[in-house]
Amino acid sequence: MKALGISYKNAPLSIRERFSFDAQKRGAIRSALGSSVVICTCNRTELYFTDADTGKAAALLTELPGIGNITEYLRIYEDTGALRHLFRVTCGIDSMILGEDEILRQVKEAYTEASAAGSTDFELNTAFQTAMTCAKRIKTETALSKTPVSAATIAANEAAKLGDDVNILMIGASGKIGSSTLKNLLPRPNVHITQTARAHSAGTMQYDGVRTVPYDRRYDFADSADCIISATASPHFTLTKERLGAALHTKKPRLLIDLAVPPDIERGAAELDGVRLIGIDDLGELARHNNELKMSAAEQAENIINEELDELLKRLAFHSFMPELEKAKAAADRLTFEQLLYRLRDGLNAGQFSAVLKILVEME
Repeated sequence: MKALGISYKNAPLSIRERFSFDAQKRGAIRSALGSSVVICTCNRTELYFTDADTGKAAALLTELPGIGNITEYLRIYEDTGALRHLFRVTCGIDSMILGEDEILRQVKEAYTEASAAGSTDFELNTAFQTAMTCAKRIKTETALSKTPVSAATIAANEAAKLGDDVNILMIGASGKIGSSTLKNLLPRPNVHITQTARAHSAGTMQYDGVRTVPYDRRYDFADSADCIISATASPHFTLTKERLGAALHTKKPRLLIDLAVPPDIERGAAELDGVRLIGIDDLGELARHNNELKMSAAEQAENIINEELDELLKRLAFHSFMPELEKAKAAADRLTFEQLLYRLRDGLNAGQFSAVLKILVEME
């Protein structure tokens, strides 16, 4: 298996937002690559594939209209390196917010989408299923996710600590991150929430104590808000500097939290009087202290990944060997035990050969 993509580690939001592919584009990429899975999140866009070479995969990204040369931002993983990267991503070890819960769901959805489209083969199926099982094991056996932390919880924490009586305007509450943020806010007694709903949307949930207003009237409720959170999948700004500036009449500090990629809130809005804007990349710094506390659990998680990855490599190796099984048995039958032993000695390194000898000695 091979993997290629960009992430928050080496590409700024201005680059990553160009790779926020919709389902149609993800399908087109899979069709071009053959057996493949495409993962798109706020912090990464990655291709996992088995048929194509990395040059073809890179070309699919670098040759997109309007993208420009992004070769310096690409990271390529192959064979065991690609498998290990998938495990670390799925388990939240490679996340901006160490041990976040959201990434497992996102990986599962990407894999399910590819599998349903017939875009996965034995290696991809086995690798993704094992990586997801490994992530669940880490959640059970380590403290990495004992205190769930995600972009949604950090955003809710930032909003709730603004004061004893906080008015929040939530745009995009029907989406996955938006709904998670809203659910994180609901138990907090000091917040009063207004959510927007588009006229054509049937996905907006109604909650006790949460006022729902039309999306088209979002600017009408901006002035009374102490915090505005936006987390939509819209390709256009939900809030612009000009319209927001015209809507804000009361002089007071305001926090804008943008959880979308591409961004929902025009960056220039941060220049308005009293406004502070937090984007998806800013959450990484807010999570830094939490990540430091979780480093011990991360080490345990890495050990579990090593165990699960070793088992996966053996399953994949055995699957590849099965077509040659009869041929290998016939060849082995032509050798004496001593000849076979010397063949193994010459073909294995010291550690591998010692392991074979140990198994032979312990056989009954």
